[in-house]
Amino acid sequence: MMTLTKSLRTTALAAGLALTSMVPAMATDLSKAGTIEYVTFEAKEGVTVEAMSEAAAGGTVNANLHAHYDGFVDRHVALQADGIWIEVVYWESEEAGRAALEKFVADPVNKAFLDLVNVETVSITYSDIH
Repeated sequence: MMTLTKSLRTTALAAGLALTSMVPAMATDLSKAGTIEYVTFEAKEGVTVEAMSEAAAGGTVNANLHAHYDGFVDRHVALQADGIWIEVVYWESEEAGRAALEKFVADPVNKAFLDLVNVETVSITYSDIH
């Protein structure tokens, strides 16, 4: 019963995160987006959903991307029911996304978020929007 309750709470939180991150998407002009960067990752052992949600989906990372990353359009973070986090980033081009990656990892503004990520589980793919 405890596992089911925890699973239901995680599912409810994931749905809430998805809905919360969808609201800005509706208001964002994605017409400039030419590429989607799709990132999957797991949190480090012991990191709570609440802690990751605050660090990953909080406004600090997105505000920094908007202010300091050329070609950035929008970003959304969600949690799957299996515990895998998904980060969807819209870029003007794949080149802009790839160029920003090293800067993003080194940027101290993103440290609180990146410190919670199990780097061994990170997968990044780029797709052209058609």
